[in-house]
Order: sequence, then structure tokens, then C-alpha cells
Amino acid sequence: LALGFMMMLSKSLLHATLIFSIGVSLAWTVLGWAFSPGYILPITGVVALALSSSYTFVVWDRIPFATTNLGVALKGMRSTLDIPIVGLCVLMITFLWTIWWICAFVGTFNFLHDDEELSNDWMSVVVVFFFFSYYWTFQVIKGISQTMVASIIGKWWDMSEEDALPLCSSVLYGSASRTIVRSFGSICLGSLIVGPCIVLTRISIFFRLAKPKLNKLTNSPKRLSGVELENEKCDPGCLPILTSCAPQNDGIISRNVNQWSYTYIGLYGYTFWESGSRAAQLFEARGWTHVVSDDLIMTAMFMSSMIIGCTTACLGLIVAEMDGFSFTSLNKPISTAFLICLFLGFFLSCAFLSIIEGSVSAILVCYAAAPVDFHANHHKLSEEMKSAWKHFWLQKPIVNNNGR
Repeated sequence: LALGFMMMLSKSLLHATLIFSIGVSLAWTVLGWAFSPGYILPITGVVALALSSSYTFVVWDRIPFATTNLGVALKGMRSTLDIPIVGLCVLMITFLWTIWWICAFVGTFNFLHDDEELSNDWMSVVVVFFFFSYYWTFQVIKGISQTMVASIIGKWWDMSEEDALPLCSSVLYGSASRTIVRSFGSICLGSLIVGPCIVLTRISIFFRLAKPKLNKLTNSPKRLSGVELENEKCDPGCLPILTSCAPQNDGIISRNVNQWSYTYIGLYGYTFWESGSRAAQLFEARGWTHVVSDDLIMTAMFMSSMIIGCTTACLGLIVAEMDGFSFTSLNKPISTAFLICLFLGFFLSCAFLSIIEGSVSAILVCYAAAPVDFHANHHKLSEEMKSAWKHFWLQKPIVNNNGR
């Protein structure tokens, strides 16, 4: 249902997600102040409202560019049912793993909570190990999903619009066997370190995008120097010239550990370290390092998961209030039901939406590696992407040394 909704509203999906996230944060804040006896819910609502509003303000002018990339990715997904099948399998596996983990965690917590001889320090160690086990396994499941989707998108990239992949095609079985048998170790390694590195990279990107916005608001353009000045001097008249002027190094972290690692594993079967490095070299050769580092689509998927998680948590509160069932021995049925349903809804939606993240990443890598094949096999989509990319760069402001 969620995937069909996204495909129907692909052109306005990012706008709707950002605005709706602000509305949900505002409603969360108001309801928290009105009904919550404590300050945790309203404070979290205020923080979420501030973050969602500031992020929307910073990235609003980049939405048309990201929308085109998302639309092409969704059309690639729509060309075959193999990718939705991957999403359903990932959703089912994540659901079973989450229920199993919750049962094990709640049972262990109740047992240790009633043990008077166990110190709080040991309880903290057990809780940390439980959450680490869930995080790593969940990231492995997402990595498998993105790798398989990249392999399927790579096959679609080389097919003409008249061709179609049959249901449960050999591409699906081949990608599953390669991912689980040959590349499983690389995915496990990447799942352990990619998440934190991507978070750090996205925070850096957000502040880099926010700088010109703040300078424009304060009407105090600063003197640019070094890489920034070199980037701003580029002529936006055409994409090839501009991309050749982009910075050639975006940090050691983003060069070797990045979101493109899974894509390269699925497309070419490289190891994890080699995949990240080759992806960075590809975008540096094209001069697209800052272009493809745009995280708007991934952030929108995260916001969608948060909205789904909060909605699931509210349903859990209603059920717990009507039934009065307690999940743990803490005698806090409302809080327990809220946290469990929030946890379940958020991670299940993240797992399913990973097929969109994998599809978008694969589209950008294939567009950088084989644009001629894309133009020959999918001419209309190729023209849409070229038009969106050129329009995005033509809107880039030019700043000289005097700030004019």
C-alpha cells in the first residue's frame, strides 16, 4: 500500500513528506503539552519540529532535482515485480526477527529485573548487547535488500522499454544467490560501520547546505576561498563543464565507506572496501561528488518511517488503554505499549523502504557509469534526468570575491 501510494504521488511525494512531518511534529508537541504528565513528549516534539522545519527550509529548492531521481527509480521498480517481492521478503524477515528479539529482550529483562543479586551495571551490559545485536542484524537485512535491488536495477538499465522482466525471474534468483552466498561477508562488515559513517556525512552535508541560506538571510555574504571559491567560479551553462570543476575529495569516510558500497556489490560483486572506493572514484571522475551526496530522498524515507512509527505507537496506546495488558514487570503498560509499537512500526517501515533507497542509489551509479545505455534504452527518462540536472545547476548562484 505504501509503495503504491509513493508511485502514484512520486512528483509531490517529497513535498508532502516534509510538510506532513512538520505537521506531525507540531501535533505531537501540542498533544504532549495537553495530555502528557511529564515533559518528555512535548520536548521531543519541539526538537522534532525545529529539526524538520529547519531541514525543510534548507533543502526546499533541491526538491525538484531529487524528485526526478526518485521518479526514475520508482519507474525502474515498477518495471518488474521482483523488487516488491524483495521488499515483502525483507519485511517478513524483519517482522519475525523483531518479534523474536522483543520476546527475548522482554523475557530476559523481566527475569533479570526480578533477580535482586544482579547489579545495575550488569543489567546495562545485557541491554547494550541486546540492542547491538538487533541493530547489526537489522542493518544486514537492509544491506541484503539494497544489494539485491541494485542487481535488478542494473539488469533493467540494460533492457529496452519494450522488454520486461518476468515475475520471479532468473535475475531475482541470481541476485539472491550472489548476495547471500558470495557477498554476505562484505554486507555484514558494511552493516556494522556504514550507518554511523552515513550519519556523520549527512550532518556535514546539512551544515554545508545551510551556510548559503543563513548568509542570504543575514545579507552578509562572506569572502570565499579555496575549494568553495573554485566551486563557485564554475560556469553553470552546461553540466559537463560544471561537473569537471567540482571538488575532487569529500573526506576519507565518504570515499571508502559510503551508501554506494552496497550498490557496487550488487552490480559488480566487489568486496565492501573496494566497492566504496570504486564508487567514490566514479563520482570524482564525473565531478558529481557533491551532486550525488544529496540525501534528501533518504531523509524523506526516514521521516516517512518516523511518521509510520508514531502512528503505530498511537494505535498501540489505544489498544493498551482499552485492554490494559502489561508487557513487562515494570507496571507501566502505557509506556511499554507505546515504545514497543513505535519500535515495531519504525523498523518495519525502514526495512521495506530500503528497496527505494537501493533503487535510487543504483540509478545514480548507473547514470554515472553508463549514461549512453540509459539514453538508448530509456530515452524519455534519460531526457527527464538531463533536464532536471541542468535546471538544478542553472539555479546555482554565482558568488565572486566581492560577494556580488
